[in-house]
Amino acid sequence: MTTEKKSQVEEISYDEQEYLERTALLGLEYVLADFAREFQTATRRWERIAWPAMIVFALLAISGFWLIYSITEDMHRMSENIDPQMSKNLGEMSKNIAILTQHVVIMEKSVTKMNANIANMDTSMSVMRGEMTEISDKMDPLLQNIAQMNQSIYAMTWNTGVMSEDMNRLNRNIGKPMRFMNNFIP
Repeated sequence: MTTEKKSQVEEISYDEQEYLERTALLGLEYVLADFAREFQTATRRWERIAWPAMIVFALLAISGFWLIYSITEDMHRMSENIDPQMSKNLGEMSKNIAILTQHVVIMEKSVTKMNANIANMDTSMSVMRGEMTEISDKMDPLLQNIAQMNQSIYAMTWNTGVMSEDMNRLNRNIGKPMRFMNNFIP
């Protein structure tokens, strides 16, 4: 600051400074008084809205409770009119459900055992499949031998037929000596 301004600030007297402070406090007091008045006005306005809303909410809550109570009563009367023995029947149904639960537990154990048995069967079937494959592999040479035997028997049959034909021709050509052999060879 310049020296002139310092001298002007120092020149304000204590009385003047006190006057300025009081004026500032008075202005603050007016502002706070206006704020308090506005706040009270706003509070009254909200009270005019909030109290009726609270009363309406209380009425709605009471009517809601009454509605629930009356529905409960109506349902009780309706259940008595539909089936007077409803509580007894529901008790029996509860017992039957407990028995059903026990049976389901037993069924579950049986299904578990069945699952194990099926797994064993699957294993056994796999072993059987392997053994059948081995048997099939061993049957191939046997089938070839049987086919060869069939061919040999066919050849033997053919040769026997040829021999029979030869014997018949020989029998016709030679005559009596062969007739003697007919007694031994059919």
